[in-house]
Amino acid sequence: MSKAGLALAVITVVAGTAFAQAPVPVAERVVTERNRATRVTLFSNGAVVVSMRRDGRQDFLRRITLPDDQYMVYLVTFQKNAEELGKEPISSDVSTSTNVVQLTLHIGPAAPRLLRFSPMAVVSLPLSRIQGALDDLERIVLEASPSSEEIRNWTPKSGDRVQLMTGGFARVVEVLPEGVVVLEHEDTFIREMVPPGTLDQVILHVVDSKP
Repeated sequence: MSKAGLALAVITVVAGTAFAQAPVPVAERVVTERNRATRVTLFSNGAVVVSMRRDGRQDFLRRITLPDDQYMVYLVTFQKNAEELGKEPISSDVSTSTNVVQLTLHIGPAAPRLLRFSPMAVVSLPLSRIQGALDDLERIVLEASPSSEEIRNWTPKSGDRVQLMTGGFARVVEVLPEGVVVLEHEDTFIREMVPPGTLDQVILHVVDSKP
């Protein structure tokens, strides 16, 4: 597929989802290993969700939203490699009763396309690249700060109360023009200046935000 054709396909997907009532999956993978299942899903709004279930009960769930440029990189990766998958992307499979990968692609030809194979299977290069992209997304979510999504959507204002990573609490006393947030710790009244881009390393949770 030409670069122009690929770009048009990507634009078509993005435009189509823009009018959807709710985000739709782009790619989803469930890896089952004995009694544990790990699901990774990339949605059309750039959200990535990782959930883990053990013995049928969910014991982990985290969601982040990718920046637009990073989302487009993954969207193009899935689109391009889905185009190149072919009819037989699994050249040698190993039958396992408890360990299985279930991959669903909602992008590319014949979408949605469902593939089931063993984690030990020999797969084609395009499928390996799709697997690698999903591995990257899973890692990004697992390594993300638990508060990153909340902090990303928060506009700090004077008077806002926050819980700190250290366990204490603080108030926003000032937001400087360059984006530095000045916090005053409630227990010590010490003031701390937090540079932009590092809020989720200092703040665990926004307790109270002024309208």
